[in-house]
Amino acid sequence: MIKTIVGLLLCGTMLLISCSKSNDVVAPTSPTEREETETENTPPQFTGKKINLPLNGSSVYIKDAGAISYEPGDTLVIPQSVMRVALYNVNGTKEKPVIVTAERDVVIGGHDRTSFDIKGSFVKVVNINIKGAPTAIGIRAYYCSDIAFQNVNVDGAAIGFMLKNDAMADNPDSYYPKAVIKNISIANISVKNCTNEGYYIGNTSDYQNGFKNSPIIGLTVKNCRAENTGWDGFQVTNAQDCNVDGITVINAGTENKESQMSGIAIQDATTGRFKNLSVNKSTGAGLTLFSNGDTHVSNVALQDVSLSAKSYGIIVDNRYDRGFNLPPKKLLLENASVKQTTSVKGKNALYVINGTNNGAKAAIPGTVTNFTYDRESWQKKTVDYAKNAYIGGTDGR
Repeated sequence: MIKTIVGLLLCGTMLLISCSKSNDVVAPTSPTEREETETENTPPQFTGKKINLPLNGSSVYIKDAGAISYEPGDTLVIPQSVMRVALYNVNGTKEKPVIVTAERDVVIGGHDRTSFDIKGSFVKVVNINIKGAPTAIGIRAYYCSDIAFQNVNVDGAAIGFMLKNDAMADNPDSYYPKAVIKNISIANISVKNCTNEGYYIGNTSDYQNGFKNSPIIGLTVKNCRAENTGWDGFQVTNAQDCNVDGITVINAGTENKESQMSGIAIQDATTGRFKNLSVNKSTGAGLTLFSNGDTHVSNVALQDVSLSAKSYGIIVDNRYDRGFNLPPKKLLLENASVKQTTSVKGKNALYVINGTNNGAKAAIPGTVTNFTYDRESWQKKTVDYAKNAYIGGTDGR
């Protein structure tokens, strides 16, 4: 389906069905519940010299970071509050990544398109606070690899956190197979008050400008949070070898936009492990699973999801692997609950399609263990068109 990002941001095609989750399972620790020592802005560990980034009016705008004469291991500092940061072609090494940070109490935001842009490799972005505009992307990373984000807060954005590449017709270095986003880590990230998605990770179109977009290979997500999002709270697409541990979504899909109102959406051509997922209130489904390969999902706590009364607690379906020769999906889902405290009655607590439309490979039967839900809140517990072997499900209250 086609989706239009607010204002002048960008266009992309997206397939997405909403889903939901609930709370007989202990919810994962959210960023606001972690120990204070984990969330405070601890100074980064300097390994080289500290360089204040030069200002361009009310912004930091550097098209080529080589112009500021930094070296791998140096720390680049945003010295004062600015409307926008755009830092391109900043590159460290595996042994000596470049650190990008801000002075204490610095706030970034006010630009109408983006608040923080970065392109580069072997970079660590730490301790960044953004107070953005409803038409602007909060933080965007693209044409990058081996980059980590830690302790980033975004309040106000069109999309809170974006990670993707768009192939450029005049730049062969920008499209697959030459361009691949590799080894991305995001930890302790909080986004809220987003008009569109909270997290938009990975391309939702196969091609841009007639050339193939790159996948993400190696994505680590830990303790990330989204609150008050107009569209999906957290979505990841076209990302292989994911290791996700701790996503909290509160109040997703407030715009009630069809197929863009999931709490958490694990979409096409995505593989890996996903645990400690929590959604509290979503207009659409709490959890969408369109993944490929062995998909391990555990400790899912969904509450007050599918509030449009047209969707599901958890929805499972197949998608085409986008030409990356990924194996068929085998879902292993354990310790999941869907709990409602409202009078809204959804369709099915768990809905499995696993169809083979558009070249999707037939799924390998998987298992669901320790799945609980409120019987009064759903028309049916499960509908399974794929005849997967479900074991140990209970009609929990």
